Amino acid sequence: MNLVTILHNKSKILGMNERNLKYVRGYNPIKFKKIADDKLLTKKVLSENNIPIPKLIVAIKDKNQLNTFDWSSLPDSFVIKPARGTEGAGIEIFYNKDKLGRWIRADKSKFTLEDIQNHARDILDGKFTPYSDPDSVLFEERVKFHKAFRYYTYKGAPDVRIFIFNRIPIMSYIRLPTKQSEGKANLAQGAIASGIDIANGTTTTSVYGKHRGGRGEIITYVPGTNLPLSGLKIPYWDTMLEIAIKAQIVTNIGFLAVDFLIDREEGPKIVELTARPGLSIQIANQDGLRWRLKKAKGIKVKTISQGIRLAKDMFGGEIEENIETISGKKLIGIFENITLYGINGEEIQTKAKIDTGADSTSIDTALALKLGYNKIIDAFQNLKIPDIKTKEEGIQLMQKYKQELIPKYEKIVDIDLITSSHGFSLRPKVIFKIKLGDLIFDTRANLYAREHLKYPVIIGRKSLTNFLIEPSRKLNKF
Repeated sequence: MNLVTILHNKSKILGMNERNLKYVRGYNPIKFKKIADDKLLTKKVLSENNIPIPKLIVAIKDKNQLNTFDWSSLPDSFVIKPARGTEGAGIEIFYNKDKLGRWIRADKSKFTLEDIQNHARDILDGKFTPYSDPDSVLFEERVKFHKAFRYYTYKGAPDVRIFIFNRIPIMSYIRLPTKQSEGKANLAQGAIASGIDIANGTTTTSVYGKHRGGRGEIITYVPGTNLPLSGLKIPYWDTMLEIAIKAQIVTNIGFLAVDFLIDREEGPKIVELTARPGLSIQIANQDGLRWRLKKAKGIKVKTISQGIRLAKDMFGGEIEENIETISGKKLIGIFENITLYGINGEEIQTKAKIDTGADSTSIDTALALKLGYNKIIDAFQNLKIPDIKTKEEGIQLMQKYKQELIPKYEKIVDIDLITSSHGFSLRPKVIFKIKLGDLIFDTRANLYAREHLKYPVIIGRKSLTNFLIEPSRKLNKF
């Protein structure tokens, strides 16, 4: 099913009017919507029920409090936001301070103390509220994003949104900050939205936000890289489903979007509740909300674990079943049996680890010898490379040996300088033919003695452009 088909499938897509009439008005009484509309009240209700949230540094509710506030108490890193702002308006994230005492944003622009005070006054005056109503200023801790997102986000922390209806998670996506969005997980400013499979917490289809030509522009790779956006496993997935249902229970908001940030040390924290959530989540997931809402309606959900189980059974895997067709890519697990083909027709079947954290593929030298690469390995070993003490020395040697070996050996395409805990080393990079799944392709791989390691082959992200990674997928058989 392609994007155009989905957008015109009236039986699946939930429209804004239907959202407002049937679900916002029908399931979200005004007294409960107020909890979501005011971030300070959201924090109060959630913290009272032991639901994790970012720590509040201070809340400033009027100009008198603003004028008497001890600004020296602000840390080097923090977030300032309006209590009742919408669509991320008015949120500023500061990562550090420079030597002049100015706070630094993701785009490296600086805020002086006066800039922050003026921004706080704008918030108090209601500049970022829907009807310019007076507002409160929240200063809170900056959540340091989880290492799983290291290669997927620009500067800022990605957030995960989960739609909950009738205590059942029905759809989810993750918003990834980009350079265009200035390090903010804001689709209106150009962040990327990636749908998430409810069953296993793995990303599927991805689209750009408004900044890049309107919602719906499908994107396959992290901007500027060959790293696929699909196949990212979201940490703490089941924990977030559980917390999201708890948030619905304690707020009594029947149709609710729950936004999480995932701290690298403390795990998921709710940063916002939305009682009138936007509908771009449907495009990111290549599916509509309407049929999911109808399917979840009227079910008696007695426990949180039942709500999670129902979500996975009813809505999980729908995207996974069609993902190869939608994306044109093959699904693989994090451990796969592969076939390596040698220079003279040799074939070796072995196990490999699929590692998107590794830049390049690495193959054990012993395997390479069996595949006919003995002349290349001997030539490299005969270089008698000295111990490399500095990076600059390593670069010089790398360039020297490139000039010596690459013209002589067709299969050698590069020599890499590797930095590890053991220091610096050089490795030859050669062309290998690999069969992964049912695809046979050429790839560049470093040769490295891996006999002391569990897997003789590591397949890095540069070799994975035609694949999607599903962590729960079982090892394929030869």
